[in-house]
Amino acid sequence: MPDLPLKGVRILETSDILALPMAMSMMADMGAEVIHVEYASRPNFYRFLGPYPESNPGANWHDRSAAFNTSNRSKLSLTLNLGHPRGKEVFLELVKRSDVVAENFSARVMENFGLHYPEIKAVKDDIIMLSNTGYGHSGPWRDYVGMEQVIEAATTSHLTGYPDRMPGKAGQSIMDLVVCWNIIDAIMLALLHKQRTGKGQWIDHSMLQACAPIISGPLMDVAMNKRDGFRRGNRDPIHAPQGCYPCKGDDDWVTISITSDEEWNNFTNALGSPEWSTDSSFATNDSRIKSHDTLDEYIGAWTSERDKMEIMQLLQDAGVPAGAVLKSKEVLLNEHYKARDYWELGMHPAETNIGGRWYGGLPFKMSRTKGRIRRATAPLGYDTRYILEELLEMDEDDILDMEDDGVLAPYLVGNEVTDMRVGNLPAGYRPNAPTPESLIQRGDVQSHDEDYNEALGQSTTTADPNGRVPLE
Repeated sequence: MPDLPLKGVRILETSDILALPMAMSMMADMGAEVIHVEYASRPNFYRFLGPYPESNPGANWHDRSAAFNTSNRSKLSLTLNLGHPRGKEVFLELVKRSDVVAENFSARVMENFGLHYPEIKAVKDDIIMLSNTGYGHSGPWRDYVGMEQVIEAATTSHLTGYPDRMPGKAGQSIMDLVVCWNIIDAIMLALLHKQRTGKGQWIDHSMLQACAPIISGPLMDVAMNKRDGFRRGNRDPIHAPQGCYPCKGDDDWVTISITSDEEWNNFTNALGSPEWSTDSSFATNDSRIKSHDTLDEYIGAWTSERDKMEIMQLLQDAGVPAGAVLKSKEVLLNEHYKARDYWELGMHPAETNIGGRWYGGLPFKMSRTKGRIRRATAPLGYDTRYILEELLEMDEDDILDMEDDGVLAPYLVGNEVTDMRVGNLPAGYRPNAPTPESLIQRGDVQSHDEDYNEALGQSTTTADPNGRVPLE
């Protein structure tokens, strides 16, 4: 198998939540050695979120969160207290052996640790450091804490939702994924620059600026035409009809997008040229925009009697853009994803009691270098000993002293976790996972399948209990 394109690149990551961790996972999938540094008493917040396999947190619940495990695969895990002088020393020793340092804390955090770019550069002159913050390291908002939803509020929320309702959030952390790809681009550009010049640099990455271009059209409209945008629901300002329409079934929907008179004719022909489609008020795009409410009633009446997948197939065959709205289970079972080999089986260490789980792989395919999930997400501190003993050549006594001093947290499993304090929670804390029935009752999920393992072809195989899981 050919070497992965980022083989030989070592990235030292200290991060939280989603955007930066996901970016580093994708770079790890492509061959980079990513060392994820967490402070055991304040680990990544996603470890607290769940959901948990079989809705059971287990003793080592902080290693079983699906939110965390989805966005931190293919990495090595190291626990280190950067607020301790010895922890800072160890971190800087790792900097000397790394190509990239990536962090996503608010602007003051790494400065307070004494680990901002000048301190990092002092120990390795050609280091690349990426600092991802909500608003960047300059400007009046530099010290504000930025999360995905507040970045949406500052960029797109005024355009998201329906005209008669308040601004809405656009799905599941969409801005974090936009930021993720911007981070990868920025680091790759810095690596190319270093390859040509031998020089590293600091990347001051702003989530706000990464997400503002999403509304480039409305921004240009207000700048050039003095027209401020507003919420349009599922409609388009230029073309009609555009919408999301109810279908036969339980909460089933299909989206339809018609952008020309030719597509309109194809659409009405696919419907069998119903009498209402010959109305003169639907003859042109401009007239269809004016009559959109009436059109939606006709189209919704037609779609509500039919299956969403059949509608999508019928309209796509007729040359009309249409897509069924897929629920989570339908995404997992969708034949197109399977045909593209998008889902990859990640094998977790046996002691986590997670087994093999399906995860989404990379969104692209390269003909020569096939990136892949090289290992399921490592439990907290899983690789601490390997990193300290193999990379830094530290001796046993020094490692044990750091554990005693709270610089490191040993890798713990099962009943051992009762001695571990995670975040501000009491030692031995274990969260209560809501039952599937209670989640349905409170509206968090729509349904629950008892046989989902069989439906997904889920593997229950666990890793070798006698050995650690290596990176491929």
